[in-house]
Amino acid sequence: MKIYFKKLSYLLLSLTLLLGACDAEESLTITSPEPEFVLNAPGISNIFLNFEVPNNQAFTINWIDEVYAGSNYTVEMSTDPEYTNPIPLGSTDKDNFSMTVASFNDVLDIAGIKSFTATAVYMRVNTGAATSNVILFQVSKFAVQIPVITGPNTNDSFVISDVDPELVIATITWEDPEITNTSAIEMTYELQIAASGTNFSTPITVGETAELSLELKHGNLNDLVLTAGGTADTASDFEFRVIATAKTAAGDLFRTSDGATLSITPYDVALPPALYVVGAGAVDAGWGWASPVELILQGKTYSGNINLSPDNGGNFRFFTDKSLEWGSPSYNFVYFTDRGYTIDTNLVNANDGDQNIQFIGTAGAYFMEIDTENETITLGPAVQGPNCNFDQLWVVGAGAVDAGWGWASPIQITCTGTGVYQGNINLTNDAFRLFTDKTLEWGSPSYNFPHYADAGYAIDANFENAADGDQNFKFVGTPGTYFLSIDDVNKTITLTPEQSLCEFDQLWLVGAGVPDAGWGWNSPVALPCIGAGVYSGDVTFANDAFRFFTDKTLEWGSPSYNYPYYEGEGYTIDANFENAVDGDQNFSFIGTPGTYNLTIDTNTKTITFDGGVTCDNDQLWLVGAGVPDAGWGWGSPVSLPCTGNGVYSGDITFANDAFRFFTDKTLEWGSPSYNFPYFEGEGYTIDANFENAADGDQNLSFVGTPGTYNLTIDTVQKTISIN
Repeated sequence: MKIYFKKLSYLLLSLTLLLGACDAEESLTITSPEPEFVLNAPGISNIFLNFEVPNNQAFTINWIDEVYAGSNYTVEMSTDPEYTNPIPLGSTDKDNFSMTVASFNDVLDIAGIKSFTATAVYMRVNTGAATSNVILFQVSKFAVQIPVITGPNTNDSFVISDVDPELVIATITWEDPEITNTSAIEMTYELQIAASGTNFSTPITVGETAELSLELKHGNLNDLVLTAGGTADTASDFEFRVIATAKTAAGDLFRTSDGATLSITPYDVALPPALYVVGAGAVDAGWGWASPVELILQGKTYSGNINLSPDNGGNFRFFTDKSLEWGSPSYNFVYFTDRGYTIDTNLVNANDGDQNIQFIGTAGAYFMEIDTENETITLGPAVQGPNCNFDQLWVVGAGAVDAGWGWASPIQITCTGTGVYQGNINLTNDAFRLFTDKTLEWGSPSYNFPHYADAGYAIDANFENAADGDQNFKFVGTPGTYFLSIDDVNKTITLTPEQSLCEFDQLWLVGAGVPDAGWGWNSPVALPCIGAGVYSGDVTFANDAFRFFTDKTLEWGSPSYNYPYYEGEGYTIDANFENAVDGDQNFSFIGTPGTYNLTIDTNTKTITFDGGVTCDNDQLWLVGAGVPDAGWGWGSPVSLPCTGNGVYSGDITFANDAFRFFTDKTLEWGSPSYNFPYFEGEGYTIDANFENAADGDQNLSFVGTPGTYNLTIDTVQKTISIN
């Protein structure tokens, strides 16, 4: 019975389900979505194209196509949403599309899109029968087009002049076709030069700029052309190119322009080894070539004694090659003025057919200096004995054992001949440098290894560049004492075995004829040994007797040399000295009392006398509003030259304002200077046309009638006067 009821229940359940299903089918309506063709929105909408990975995928897009499935799809790009000018990117039969960085960048470049600027780019897919929706990317491309030099024109010619090195001779200009003001990148441009035909195998950088042009100045371009292989006074072709550098997040991107060729003629920067003076004003030369006066080059300065006269016109000219005589290149007055030289007031334009130089001063012997670096021509008292640009050089540094890096005991290398400095020096394997003025200590002008190497000196193999911060000299030989010679004429630096410079370090002068000493031992006057067998120095003489001694520690017990000693040794003795004919047969000074340079040369056996003291400086420099030709600046300080016997003199134009005297224009405001209280404190009698300006520097103030006056500062008589 249980089995019967169970089967009946199953039958009733099945019947119920069947009847319910029939009812549902009559009331349910089933619909399907419309087929679609949709380009999917990208996950990233910003594309930065990295030039470092050109084969990476720049982008991938994909789409859904339920309408045209299996079609051949064309992916199109446009720079505007209206697709005014659609650009095909490529075709595929798949539902996705990719492009590499390099390929996509090329397409963007053809489309004229500027580099490193976020630019809107639209994409869609075209089946031919229909197009998809449009998606948007912000794209930043990298530059591929090279800069183009636009000026000067290829094959233009330029002749460089040495008249004004700072004058612009040409401006190189270029265009960068891909970069705009909206480019979000730092751009720099390097201009290079190379000899034509070398394919820039050894390019030289002219300069760098963020602009699209670079000025070329006469002086700098001349250096570049000569370095690149140019020959002075000869036209040669040189190529210029521009290297553009973009500083990107991926690194530096470089693009190089094509070369532009220019013909350039440089001038010669090598100074001739000597200048030759010819003309009526140079008495010993005249207008002929039998005996031109020679001015030797030392460093960048020509100098030498010369007899000058205003007679017979007083004119002369400088020549560079006496072997060519009148065919030699020559320098007249205008040559120097065109180049901005400050010329001694005793020299003017002769205004003759050749615009020669004319001497209008007092006839006599002068020491002439032509400083090509500071651009000055000066006349001073004739020099007797050694002639160098400096009385000595000073060695400081750990390589100079007895000096070290300090100013307590710098090593003196003395001028012993024309342009030659010599002295013994104890060297060890370390660095040192040469200085010109120990009173200025670290402020002194100094010469390192490159100074001499660049000037063409042949330098002893025991020296090399220390390659330290100051590129000092370094001694690399066997430590010990050597005889150092620096020859500024023949451009050599040599080391030889230690030499006995003199029998004594100095001679000592004692006697009433040397008033700074007198007949006592509290203050004997030293005449130092300055070179092999030469004693020389400034000595103040009076008309009285004196004697030379060798050892002041022994005082009167010291060996001494009187007049007959030198006479008996065969010395030629200056006529300003004679035998005192006293008990000791001392020397007697019979000349004009004053300070003179005395030289005793034990080699040539001469005792000479320079005829008048030089000054502490070749000239003083006036700067300030009270000297309107100078003003408060260093563009044109006014020179007051040493004219002899401790006297500075020259014509100066004054205005009612303040000024000051300086000793070294190369140091500008760092130069030692002399104000009103300095001269007052030294006991000078100062002309009433000057007074203390009572300003911050207590300068001098001119209070007379403005105009041009002859100013004289006599450091011996201690007077400042004008007339």
